[in-house]
Amino acid sequence: MVNAALSIESGVSSDGEGLAGLQAAARETVELVAELIEQGASWEPRFPPAVAAQARHLARNGVPLDTAMRGYYAITSLCFEFATSEIDDLPEDTLPYLVSIQSQHGDYLMSAVSAAYEDELARLNRSPSTRRLEERLQRLLASEPAETSGLDYDFELWHLGMVAVGGDVELVAKRLAERLGCQLLFLPRGAETAWVWLGAGRAIPFAELERLVTADEDAAFATGEPRRGLDGWRLTHREAQAALEVLRRKPQRVVRCSDVVLLATAIRDEEMSAFLVDAYLRPLDSGRDGAVLRATLRTYFASGGNAASAAASLGVDRHTVQRRLRKVEEAIGRTLDTCRAELEVALRVEEHAGTGLPG
Repeated sequence: MVNAALSIESGVSSDGEGLAGLQAAARETVELVAELIEQGASWEPRFPPAVAAQARHLARNGVPLDTAMRGYYAITSLCFEFATSEIDDLPEDTLPYLVSIQSQHGDYLMSAVSAAYEDELARLNRSPSTRRLEERLQRLLASEPAETSGLDYDFELWHLGMVAVGGDVELVAKRLAERLGCQLLFLPRGAETAWVWLGAGRAIPFAELERLVTADEDAAFATGEPRRGLDGWRLTHREAQAALEVLRRKPQRVVRCSDVVLLATAIRDEEMSAFLVDAYLRPLDSGRDGAVLRATLRTYFASGGNAASAAASLGVDRHTVQRRLRKVEEAIGRTLDTCRAELEVALRVEEHAGTGLPG
């Protein structure tokens, strides 16, 4: 039934690749919806690989985007319809819960399908010269032999790797390079995404970059750290890719890898993210003040671990903050000084994943 719904809606032909991709995408979508219903508010956004591959296949075969998206909507609707009509003895509050979960998931899945589809169209529309540049840079990033001459970029310089997201990213990147007096290496990666390297004879101060990017309204950047030479060129790019994980979840003007490296590592690993939240934050919900304890922890950490400063920010006295921190320690079974990094990352994982607090 699910395959039929998706094939009718998406206009998939009978070619082997299309049918195989259709079946894989349908299966992974059903599995994802089942996981979503089971995990509820703790579900982490995840885009099944087969769904992305099928979206790209549909783009290559000229299937309109709105037609393709109706297919995935049909699958999720059928799954939730089954959950509400075929499962006996559902609690009274289950239906509103499922409707809410379906709405949240539907928005995420449709956005992800659209992004994969548009990225494939952008790839298909790239000029031959852009495709050749992409092939050369991919080989360089993989440490494979590749010719660097003719790229008009000096790989022996200091480099700052970035992933640019948004409108007019090429214009903004060129403007940044001019203002910083840098060489620019630019590779489009989608309709509104690009890989960017800035090359200079000095390490580019991050504060200077942040000041210039903040003045632009057209793009956001995930950045690595200033690195030198060809190996540094590769490393700063990998760092920018890690920072992109955070930028995707919480849009900001600039996200620097060194500021979010622990968070980026955690959110890339779904099991580790779930562990951090379960081990360090769920115990706070044993009473009624889980939200208050979280807010106190965030403010305390933001205040550099100073209880008096945290109290002033929260509008309470220092002893209240200290009592709350002791309650946190009692709930998690350890002192704050032994797990501060884990607690901070767990709080940021929960915030960026949009998991919210238990009701």
